[in-house]
Amino acid sequence: MIKAAHRWWARTIFNPYVDRLLRENFSNFYRVNEYPTIPDDCGLVITPNHISWWDGFFIYYACRKFLRRRGHILMLESQLKRYWFFQKLGAYSINPQGPKSIAETTQYTRELLSNLENFVVIYPQGDIEPYEKRPLALKKGLHLFIDTKAAKVRVLFVGFKIQYYNQKNPAVIMRFGDCLAAQSIVQDFNVFENKFYENLELLSQAAFTGTFAGDIF
Repeated sequence: MIKAAHRWWARTIFNPYVDRLLRENFSNFYRVNEYPTIPDDCGLVITPNHISWWDGFFIYYACRKFLRRRGHILMLESQLKRYWFFQKLGAYSINPQGPKSIAETTQYTRELLSNLENFVVIYPQGDIEPYEKRPLALKKGLHLFIDTKAAKVRVLFVGFKIQYYNQKNPAVIMRFGDCLAAQSIVQDFNVFENKFYENLELLSQAAFTGTFAGDIF
């Protein structure tokens, strides 16, 4: 597997690039609700939905606005080898077809979560799917990465939607879901699925009514 290798110079290059790219292609970056309080003594896993090529930029931009922890994002090894620069921003890899890679990535993720200065982003869908599709292909392997015996871990749901209004460019709409104790998800994956869908439904309602708490552009 490929481990993350944070470099300050990579952020110096990438941050203004992301800011410019998003503002050139989207009219607004709305948040539906407030960022929840995350206990300082807990590890943090963020589980966004996966709807487009833009998703990595969305979560990177949002996390810069709300989090002071160091971010890590799980990517397919084939993709990370191709886009090696993301390793310098905190990306690390998994090869789903390789049992050794899965074991190494599982252990590495648990190590990251045991350090409270970190957070980890994992896309439970794995692949891009249309926002409106139901049911979504939510992978049940999330529990492998969470060692509830070694550290307290919370799972934060985040949903994104691309929505056109009366402007040339669409808006990005983001909603924070519940922040659950990881143990509840490990014990019953239905809890994760229900909360994932619930957050997307509330996000859709907010997009339809135009009910937002602010714009993070």
